[in-house]
Amino acid sequence: MTAIDRYFASAEATLAEVAATQAEALETAARLVADSVAAGGVLHLFGAGHSQLVALDAYLRAGGLACVNPIVDPLLAPAAGREVSRRERQQGLAATLLEGEDLRPGEVVLVVSNSGVNAVPVELAVGCRDRGLTVVALTNVDQAKATPARHPSGAKLHEVADVVVDNRCPPGDAAVPLDSLRVGPLTTVVGAAVVAALAARVAELLQQLGAEAPVLVSQNLDGDAAERNDELLRAYRDRTSRRGPGNPEGVPRSDGTW
Repeated sequence: MTAIDRYFASAEATLAEVAATQAEALETAARLVADSVAAGGVLHLFGAGHSQLVALDAYLRAGGLACVNPIVDPLLAPAAGREVSRRERQQGLAATLLEGEDLRPGEVVLVVSNSGVNAVPVELAVGCRDRGLTVVALTNVDQAKATPARHPSGAKLHEVADVVVDNRCPPGDAAVPLDSLRVGPLTTVVGAAVVAALAARVAELLQQLGAEAPVLVSQNLDGDAAERNDELLRAYRDRTSRRGPGNPEGVPRSDGTW
């Protein structure tokens, strides 16, 4: 078997393990999100470094939910390079990030952090709980337990969350042994799959509750997808729009982007 074969085998096995061991936690999280959305709430997501990719993957995603608000700091994005490692350990940064967010009691925030030991995800989770939100952690529990906390309180993400979903990825993320090396990170693949599965279950539960499931459709298909998406997104514009240069009001464009 080549490294390609072993990577795919490891990804398949890890996803199967998540499905087998995390079903209860995922169902609990999905029901919390569905109840919140049915009551007019949105789903908030946060991640730093490559975990930010998982949070952003759910945003404006065809087949995903329109009611998604990623809590984003550009300096915590992978494109920020090695600066991310320093910044995600910075105490007090989470409070600054949360100041600009519309967070309401009863809503759910999904905090993604593979290690679960850095200050920013821990403080962000605590800050959201203090505001009355339910915190769902997507993390690696075994790795967190084996790694010293980097917050002076000694707290780790899985210890301050209301619901914990374990990504079951190997310590250090890389899945494929290669002589003295390990290659093939899994957490982005597994994390994106977990969030997509969660969103699918939320949509299903909303239908069962008799509520509209605000699911976006691909605008690369024929039909009125753009108009339908615009209508869905307009309902959440004040909660999920990403304001910035050229779009200070966060108004959706006709192609469904902001």
